[in-house]
Amino acid sequence: MNKTDMLQIKNAIAMPAELADTLIQNCTVHRTKHPFYARCSKTAAALIAAFAILISGTTSFAYNVYQEKNLAVFMESGLSQAEIDRIGGKLSQIPGVSSCRFVSGDEAWNEFSSNYLDEELTAAFTENPLKNSFNYRLSVRLDADTEKVREEIAQLAGIRLVQNLEELKK
Repeated sequence: MNKTDMLQIKNAIAMPAELADTLIQNCTVHRTKHPFYARCSKTAAALIAAFAILISGTTSFAYNVYQEKNLAVFMESGLSQAEIDRIGGKLSQIPGVSSCRFVSGDEAWNEFSSNYLDEELTAAFTENPLKNSFNYRLSVRLDADTEKVREEIAQLAGIRLVQNLEELKK
């Protein structure tokens, strides 16, 4: 509001002369400096906003990682290592697959025996009963259609079974 507008308002309102002069003086003074606490509060608000954005972004990332679908892709037992590697390369190129890790039959047996068997029972096995259970563990992103990914994997030559890891744990 400029000084002319203030004078018009002053003339339109009935008030004591001293109050009118004080009002005009206070409203028309150009203040260039903000008090220190006002500058700090704006900075603090900006920092809080930046921190909130950072936290929500991190939480979103963690949520997406937690929500990824994990699949186990089992292959036929008579495959050569070259064929297994070829399948692994094709699996990692499927849209929606975020990671692909090979699990050997020995690793599958070690995981199974440590989770479900005691040492005495494990020692009773002279041979690895899961030697043909080598597989690829895949993570499928949340935004991908898991069913389409599973169908595409099932069409690859040499694939025996595609299973959700949650189904295996039950």
